[in-house]
Amino acid sequence: MTFLHGWAIGIGAAALAVPVVVHWLTRPRPVRMPLSTLRFVHEAIHEHRARHRLRDFILLGLRTAAIAMLALAMARPQWGQQPLVSDAQSGSAVRVVIVDTSQSMAAVTGGLQQIEQAKAIAANRYLRYRPGLRANLILAGAVPRAVFDAPSTNFEALRDELTRCQARPERLDVKAALESAGRMLAPASADDVRRRELVVLSDFQRSNWTKADFAALPADTQIELESTAPAEPLPNLAILRAEVVTRGAQANSGQVRIEVGNFTPQPRKLTVEVVLGDATRRLETFCPAQATAVISEEMELRGAGWQSGEARLVDADDALAADNVRPLAVELRGRPTYSLVTREPADRRPSSSHFVECALAPEARRQPAAAAAVVRTDPAGLDEKSLANSDLIVLDHPGKLSDDAVRALAGLLRRGRPVLYVAAEWIDATNLKRLAEAAGSGLQMPVEFTPPPAGQPRRNLVLKTVRSDAAPFRVFGDRAPAAVAPLRFAGGLGSRRLDRGLASDVLAAYNDGSACMAFTDSDAGALAVLNADLLASNLAGSACFVPMVEELVERLLDRNRQSTVALCGEPLVVRLPGDASPASGLRIVGPGNSGEDSSGGRFGELSEDAAGTVWHWAAPDRPGVYRVQRDGKTISAVAVQIPAEESPLESLSPDVLKTRLASGLNIHCRAASDEGQSQDDFWKWFAAACAVCLLGETLGLLVFRT
Repeated sequence: MTFLHGWAIGIGAAALAVPVVVHWLTRPRPVRMPLSTLRFVHEAIHEHRARHRLRDFILLGLRTAAIAMLALAMARPQWGQQPLVSDAQSGSAVRVVIVDTSQSMAAVTGGLQQIEQAKAIAANRYLRYRPGLRANLILAGAVPRAVFDAPSTNFEALRDELTRCQARPERLDVKAALESAGRMLAPASADDVRRRELVVLSDFQRSNWTKADFAALPADTQIELESTAPAEPLPNLAILRAEVVTRGAQANSGQVRIEVGNFTPQPRKLTVEVVLGDATRRLETFCPAQATAVISEEMELRGAGWQSGEARLVDADDALAADNVRPLAVELRGRPTYSLVTREPADRRPSSSHFVECALAPEARRQPAAAAAVVRTDPAGLDEKSLANSDLIVLDHPGKLSDDAVRALAGLLRRGRPVLYVAAEWIDATNLKRLAEAAGSGLQMPVEFTPPPAGQPRRNLVLKTVRSDAAPFRVFGDRAPAAVAPLRFAGGLGSRRLDRGLASDVLAAYNDGSACMAFTDSDAGALAVLNADLLASNLAGSACFVPMVEELVERLLDRNRQSTVALCGEPLVVRLPGDASPASGLRIVGPGNSGEDSSGGRFGELSEDAAGTVWHWAAPDRPGVYRVQRDGKTISAVAVQIPAEESPLESLSPDVLKTRLASGLNIHCRAASDEGQSQDDFWKWFAAACAVCLLGETLGLLVFRT
């Protein structure tokens, strides 16, 4: 037990002598009386003295006890470990209060959201005026938001802002919040000796607070951590991730991938209802306790273009309802169109371009309506207009390209159009060099292709190195070395390494050291080079040619496809398709068709650069599907979801916060549900005991009166 006002104990000890002195000064004195019969007088005196002695001892004890109780009440005894931050402390102080506003604080316990409990504690305990106190409030989410730039005495404004705040659908950046508090608590000068106080009200969710680092705070900071979490983790069910994946440019079905979490003590059978466009599907899985499970299933989709929907847990009764639903968005591009730029006639068979055409559309003979459309384009008339409707540009034996054609290809590359170049002739080295120069710094080739030395034909080449972990060779899995071993190559170009490019962009190399296949990003697009003469090699006749080309095309198209998933509170950057420009006339539409023009800024901004139109949004503030439209047609869409880290509601142990993460600072932890004065209310009992003693003294005087 400690005492808030220790000086009262000394004063009380000195005051205990007062009733003793008074008792000694007021004791009865013997009085001489002239009486002849002394026996009766002695008996009367002894009887009177016995009554007075009993009364005096009782009254002395009550008076002494009353003074002792009053002294203890004034000393304010503190029982157990005391808070480091409270209004009972005097002197000048700088206080920063951090309130966690991440999604997990919306969890309901006892019919009340945890953030409501945190707001009440912060307002009643820590944001009240006291002489010498300056304070500030930080609302901590993905980005900490301070009410003032520095601690202030405007407590009314702080409480007003606290009243308006709500839990946000985003994760907590603990490090950023503590760094912001550290800047506010830093001494203003060498003479600034005010006490530094930090108060944090949070559920101290394990998935967030394991990243905490209190080293950003001044070394003398007193830290008070108030936990709104109950003693046992709240039971919660959640959809952690949801997306729909389509392969290639063509898709009449999509693979739905749903990850669910069961953060309850019992295993559960979970049902997820997926609604996407006009299609609806119910998926079921068994999920063990305190574990996750993944559901993956093909779902037939109808129509083309962008489709949106949601995945929802059915009959989920848990602590956090917000993570039971996740929005979905997917683009169905329909039948793709590939432009095959070649000077070889279509009726020449066999030919390199014929092999490439068959590999691009292997289903053309059996299902012409479903296969990709391969459109042959004359290199002499190559321009952006002739390639405008192409999902992929393939060049094979194009001959020497004109300057206009090279500029057109470079412009399409920058704006996201993928290009596959089959290099077989010496002129292809010149074309690739000119294309790299026209594309600028956005295209960093790993090698420079060069014509083979005169008189040294390239024959009987084999693949010496293959990146089997990357497309297109990963389609063969562990059999990749055996699949490429029988291949023999001839023709093509030599190559030399370039320091500015990445060595990992060379996917395969020949035994003479030259590159067989390279894949390089170019701004929003990508360029793949297959260095081989297909007519002089056995690749086109092998069983691995078609799957390898399909996988390579898949990678090229995926590089051009934007992610359809973003997170609340996190920066969103989406590069729109090349045909989306100009930005004027585009409109951003939010969930529920709550549209707002891009100039309004509510859903971000649309801007243009050399590569096309970009959608920037600093921090999406609520989940849902957001679409960019022109004249009512959706150009691009993104499903903004709640971070999965907010779903497990397990809290970090106070011992971990006070030891491993404390960085040597003085930290006190307690549950916010505890009464604020539960360890500081003993003075009331001592005051009541003092009143009882005084009342007992009065009754004693009445009982023993003479």
